[in-house]
Amino acid sequence: MKRKAFTLFLLLIAITCVAQPELSDWKNISSKNFISRIIHDQNYLYVSAMGGGIVKIDKSSGEQTLLCRANRDIPDNSVIDMTLHNDELWLGMKYYGWCKMKNNTQIVYNKKNTGFHEQQYMSGIAFEDNGNILVGGLAYLYRLNGLQCINEYPINIISAFAHVSSIKIDSEKNIWVGCFDAMYRATFCQLTDDGLKPISHPYGNVNRIEIIDDIVWLATESGLVSYKNGVFTAYTTNNSNLPENYLYDVKSDEKGFLWMVSNHYVIKYDGVQFTSYQYLPQNNDDNLTCIDVDGDDVYVGSRFQGLLKLEENTFSTVPLIDNQLYNNTINLKCGSIDADNNFVTSTLYGLSTYSLTDQLEKFVPMPQLDQVEADKDGVVWGRCFWYSTDTCLLKFERNDTIVYSKKDYPFNESSVTQIKFDNRNRLWVATLKGLYCRDGDTWTAYNKNNSGLSFEEVRCMAFDSKNNLWCGTRGGGLFFFDGVNWTQYTKSNSQLPSDCPMVVVVDKNDIVWINCRYAQYYDTYGIEFGFGLTSFDGTNWITYNRKNSPILSDCIWDIQIDGDNNKWLATAGDVGLTCFNGTDWKIYDVENSGIALNEVTKITIDSKNDLIWLTQYPGSGMSVAKLNCLPSNIKTVRQDDRRETDTYDLQGRKIKSPSKGIYIRNGKKIVY
Repeated sequence: MKRKAFTLFLLLIAITCVAQPELSDWKNISSKNFISRIIHDQNYLYVSAMGGGIVKIDKSSGEQTLLCRANRDIPDNSVIDMTLHNDELWLGMKYYGWCKMKNNTQIVYNKKNTGFHEQQYMSGIAFEDNGNILVGGLAYLYRLNGLQCINEYPINIISAFAHVSSIKIDSEKNIWVGCFDAMYRATFCQLTDDGLKPISHPYGNVNRIEIIDDIVWLATESGLVSYKNGVFTAYTTNNSNLPENYLYDVKSDEKGFLWMVSNHYVIKYDGVQFTSYQYLPQNNDDNLTCIDVDGDDVYVGSRFQGLLKLEENTFSTVPLIDNQLYNNTINLKCGSIDADNNFVTSTLYGLSTYSLTDQLEKFVPMPQLDQVEADKDGVVWGRCFWYSTDTCLLKFERNDTIVYSKKDYPFNESSVTQIKFDNRNRLWVATLKGLYCRDGDTWTAYNKNNSGLSFEEVRCMAFDSKNNLWCGTRGGGLFFFDGVNWTQYTKSNSQLPSDCPMVVVVDKNDIVWINCRYAQYYDTYGIEFGFGLTSFDGTNWITYNRKNSPILSDCIWDIQIDGDNNKWLATAGDVGLTCFNGTDWKIYDVENSGIALNEVTKITIDSKNDLIWLTQYPGSGMSVAKLNCLPSNIKTVRQDDRRETDTYDLQGRKIKSPSKGIYIRNGKKIVY
C-alpha cells in the first residue's frame, strides 16, 4: 500500500512539475541594409551591418559567409567599428564592448573583465609599439595591456552622449583622437603624457581621422579639415567644390588620394581638386555611411540600400546574404502570428510579415503602427500612433485592408494604449479614458460614470479561461470584470506591490501574472524601475523580485505563457530573456544562447509550430528559436548531420530507411 502511494506521489510530481524548456535552433532575422563599416585584407572584404552582423566576402570567388549572434560567431550583431591588425579582426560593438577574433576564437573586452565604465558605443582603436592598445568608448578613452585597463581618459563626462569615434597614431607617435560630443567641447584631442588634451576648433564633431605624411585629416560635420603644426585648414562648400559639408568617413587609397562620403556623394580629393559622384537614394531618409577603397575597387555603405560599389561613375548594389528585412528598427511591443503562421510586426517604416518557411518578408510602408494583434481567426489588426494619423485601427485581411478612422469611433478623443481580443473574438480597446468593447457592430463603453471602472487610464488587459477581464490601470490598481461586476485590487486592499500594473497575463491555470511599476516612471525601463513578477490565484499573492528570487530585473517589458504553462519574461536592463516554470528560473542571454540582444521588448509564442519569437531593442531585428521538442520550420538544411537517431519525414512520420529527399533529424532538415 505504501509503495502504491509513493508511486502515485511520484506520478503527481511528474504531472505537475514542468521541465525547463531548452531553446535551440536559434536564428537572427535582420536587415543588412544599414552598413556601418567596410574593411578588407588581401583575401576578404568585411562588411558590418547595424543589427545584421558581419558579411565576410571572398574577393576571389565572391562567396559570402555570415557571422552573427545566432551562430555564436560574434558577440554583437551591431558592429560600429572594425579593424584588422596582425591577422586579428577587432570589433567595436554597440552594446557589448570590444572583441578580438582570430582562428575562430574570440576574446571579449567588456565591463566584467577590463574595468570599462560602460561597454556601449565602442569605436576607435589604435595599437602602440609597446603592445598597449587604445580603444574608444562611451565617455572614455581607455589604454589596455592585455585585458587590463591601465589608464582611462574622460572625454566629457557631463555631455549627454560623448564617445570616441576614431583614433590614429602618426609616424612621430603622436596620438590623435576624434570624438562625438553633443556639447562640442572635446571633439578633437591629442593624447599626451598629461592626459587627453582637447584642441579647440570650430568644425563640430569629428567622425573619422586619416593620416597621410603626418598631416591629420578630419572628416567633420563642417567639411574636410587638415591639421598640422597647430594649424587647421578647412575645405567646405563655401571655399571649394566640395558638394556637401557633413562627412561621415574618410580613407586614403594606395596613391595617397583621400576618399570621403557625405550624405549623398562619394568624393575623391587628389590634393588639388575634389571629384564628386552623386548618390541618388530611393528613400528620403537614406544617406551614405562609410567607404573602403581596395585598389581600384571602391565600396560604399548606405543606410537603406546596403553595400554599394562605385564603378564608372555609377553605384551598383552588392547583394548580401541573409538580408531578410527591410529595416531592423522594430517598434518596442509589436509582434503577432497570423492565420498563415507568419510572424507579423511593425517597424519604424512599415508593416513586416515574415515567413520562416521560405524566409521571405512582405513589407508594406505603413510607419504609423504601434501595435499588431491577431484575433482568434488569425486576422491581424493594427493600432496606430494616436498623435500621428487620423486612422485609429487597421484590419489586414488576405486581400484587403480595412481602415477605421478616429471620427467613426466612440474613443475618438482619447489615446488608445492597447487592443486585445477575448475568447469570443470581441475586440477590446484600452484608452486613457476607459475601456471599449466591440461585439459585431456594437460598441460598449466602460468608464467611471457608467461602471465600476473607477480609474480610466487603462494600460494593459488579459482574459482568463472564463473570459473574465483583468486590466491594469495607472494609479488605480488591477481591475477584474466578470461581465457584470467589477472588483478593484489596490496596494491598500491587497498585496499588489503598486497601483500601476503595466503588464498582465493569465496562465493556463487562471493564475494572473503582473508587473507593477512606479506610477511616475511607468514608461521608464531599467532594472530598478518596477516591482518584479507578481502572481495572484484569486486568494494568494506572491511577488518575485531581485531580493527574494533569481529574477535579474524588477522591470518587465512583456510576459507570455507557452503551451507548457512556462512564464516567459522580457526583463528590462540588458539582462536577457527569463523563463520561470513555477519553480526554477532560467536566463537566456548573449553568453549562453543565440539571442541577438539581451534587451528583449516583445515575446510572441507560436504554439502551433513550437517557436518563440523575440523582438529586441530597436535596431536589432528579431530572433526566433525552437521552443521545446517539435520539429521547427527553421530553414536549416544540412548534409553532414548523419548521427544515428530517429528520422522523420516532413509530415512528422518516423522513417526507418530514408531514401533520397529531405527529412527531419535532431530538429533539423537533412538532405539525403
